[in-house]
Amino acid sequence: MTEQPSARRPGLADRWPIAVALVVVVGAATVIAVVNERAELFGPAVATMAGIYLMAYALGRPGTAWLAFVVLSAVVAGLHLLARLRTLPVDPAVGMTLLLVPLWVWAVARRRLSPTRTFSVQTAGMLVFGAITLLTAATQPRVGTAVAGVGFLAHGIWDAYHYRVNLVVTRSWAQFCAVVDVGVGIALIIAAIG
Repeated sequence: MTEQPSARRPGLADRWPIAVALVVVVGAATVIAVVNERAELFGPAVATMAGIYLMAYALGRPGTAWLAFVVLSAVVAGLHLLARLRTLPVDPAVGMTLLLVPLWVWAVARRRLSPTRTFSVQTAGMLVFGAITLLTAATQPRVGTAVAGVGFLAHGIWDAYHYRVNLVVTRSWAQFCAVVDVGVGIALIIAAIG
């Protein structure tokens, strides 16, 4: 009788996204504790996270979520810089939300409409996270900070779903993003209450 190979259990080396995410959470929590513009800084990140999924979905390659993270982080940083220089005609939250539309159109143009359920989920994410981002910009700073925190927590659930179904993004990305989202979401809500 031959032994069946057992499924390998994930080891510490497979959990590197969690370790990296915890470093990011500590950095973000430090920023949240130091700055007063929490809603302005973290509100656009909610749309950025939705954009990362849309970009990876449009490309049809889950591993590109990491590249999308770099690209869209640079875009949101540029929008923040332009806003500080007072040369941006819109709030960075509005700018990042508007960017979701061409990313979605790109997915449509690349005929990424199938499977229908996955396309519908990505479209719903674009609408929900875009609306949350706009709400962070349209409310008082303390309320906007709480809304951003709720947006981060909601995106953490989004990440967990994508980790479970193993679609759109790699599991390493979903794992990393979920830890960041939950940690930053909690920190933002605590800052809004405090």
